[in-house]
Order: sequence, then C-alpha cells, then structure tokens
Amino acid sequence: MPALERIVMTGSSGVYGRALLREIRRSIPDARVLGLDRRPAESPQPDSFWQGDIRHPDAAAAIHDFRPDTVIHLAYAVQPGRDLRAMESVNVDGTRAVLAAAAACSATRLLVASSGTVYGAWPDNPPLCDETTPLRPRPDYYYSHHKGIVEQDVAAFAAVHPQVAVAWTRPAIICGPGVKNFLTDIFLTVPCMVLPDGRNTPLQFVHEDDVARGTLAILVHGGRGGFNISPEDALTQRQLADAMGIPALSLPFFLLAALARTWWMLRLPWITTPPGLVHYLRHPWVMTSQRLKAECGFVCTYSSWQAFRTLLRPPAAADSHTAQAHPRAPP
Repeated sequence: MPALERIVMTGSSGVYGRALLREIRRSIPDARVLGLDRRPAESPQPDSFWQGDIRHPDAAAAIHDFRPDTVIHLAYAVQPGRDLRAMESVNVDGTRAVLAAAAACSATRLLVASSGTVYGAWPDNPPLCDETTPLRPRPDYYYSHHKGIVEQDVAAFAAVHPQVAVAWTRPAIICGPGVKNFLTDIFLTVPCMVLPDGRNTPLQFVHEDDVARGTLAILVHGGRGGFNISPEDALTQRQLADAMGIPALSLPFFLLAALARTWWMLRLPWITTPPGLVHYLRHPWVMTSQRLKAECGFVCTYSSWQAFRTLLRPPAAADSHTAQAHPRAPP
C-alpha cells in the first residue's frame, strides 16, 4: 500500500479523532491532515480544518480539493437526542455523503468507525464475538441500529470500489482521561450498579490510545473489512461496582426496562441513557481482537481494567502509556 500522506478525518474534534490525530503526529509526522467537524478544532490541531455539517455540499468540496489518499470517517452523533430522525440523518446520511466524497476524490483507503454494539446484546451470543459473528444490532438502541446501517453501506461501497482498501472498526466502550459521554455517565454518576435479573454481565473497555493505534495499524497494513478493537479481558458489573465503591443490586429486568423508559421520558437527572441500552447490561457482547493481531500485528496495551480506571482518576494520575497488556482484575 502507498504511504499515508494526505488524510481527511471527519469528527476530528471528538475523542476518537483527537486520539488518532495524536497517533498520526507521533507515527507519521509528515502526513498532512484535513479535519472536519461541527465543533471547533482542538489540540492537536489538524493542518487544515473545515467546520460544519458533513452533509453540506461544501464538506464534499473541501474533501475533494484536499486530494486525500486516505479518508477516515469518525463523525457521529453519539450523545442521545430526542429527535431520532435527525440523529439517523446525521449518522446515516452523513456517512453516505462521506462515501460519495471518498469515491469522487479517488482515495486509496477508507476507514469508518463502527462499534462493538453491532453484535447486539442477545442471550445466545457466543462467549467471544469475532468478525465472523453475525451482526444483530438491537433495533431498540439507536446507536447500535444506526451503526448496523452504516456497516451495510460501507460494505456495499467496498464491493463497488475494490481498488479502495475499505475497513471499519468496532471498538469496545472507549475510555480515557477526560472522556465523558452518556456511556461513562452510567459508571460515574449512578448511586448503585443494577444487575438485570441478578446477572453479573461482563463488559469490555478499551483505552482511547489503543483505539488510535489499532486504527492506524489497520490503515498502514491496508486492512479490509471489519476489525474488533478491544482487550481480551472484561470486567463484570460487580467488579465495576467494587471499583467505584457503590453497591450492586439485583433488579428484575422488566422493572429495570420500565424504569429506564420512564426516566428517559421524564428527563430525570443523573442518567441520559436511551432505554434500549439496558439490554447491553443484561446480555454479554464480549469481543476478541485476534484478527487485528493476526493481520496487523496489533495488541491492546491496556487491559479493560486499566482503561476503565482512567475514568476514575484525574488525568495526571492516569496510567502511563507503558502499561502492560496483561489483563488485571480490580484489586
């Protein structure tokens, strides 16, 4: 594969984008990066920046004029909103606009951010989901549902454009110093950990730096198709409760689901979690990243515990980048 020299990155001001831009600066400092985002550019700064909605025709023009060899699409409406049609337009129509722009500019690489949630939370999931596991996103959880549509569109693009190395990533729950969104709020603001039907479901957490390094490894190796990005360990909900110093309480799932719907409808404080997410606390969706290791030689540096712990500490006290990759359970 040709070297990465001119890179377009949508969502460059988000957690994923900033981490990846740092890794690009470290690993291929001569690469030029055009960032696109609704929010202002943040540190580290891309070489060029276009601020606005990626669905706008001017975004496509900016991508075309930059003449990229690589297009990375990370822009996504993560925070839950009340207008699901508007969110689907941003997530699905926005992706389609970027795919059209990538085809028009003749990029040789395209990488799109998906999510491990596309495997769905179902009682018959395998112990470890790999890239051959069928995708069954939860239709009642907008984030998973939209990512499923996005993956279908990206796979269709790859079939029509075999000359382009098209890949997509499926990270676990992304953590890092200062990361804050509706997922991290579940673990940082709740007074107790709820166990649906008493189940002690395992969850995986991946450090933002590992997501960035894994993504760049896929690009450098010209990877194609879907790639899980996650450590090989997981933390149970009881382990998470112990780490946060809060109790773990069993609750019938039907009651938890009703409570989640009511909380969402009444817009009560503490949690801004869409109701469909409760299934992901009920059934496991643990992944393995053996394909990423076999094809790109990448293994996560941080375990799930080490990644999760960065949420509990101020940035100055977070684990160093030399943390070992061996899984460690909370003490």
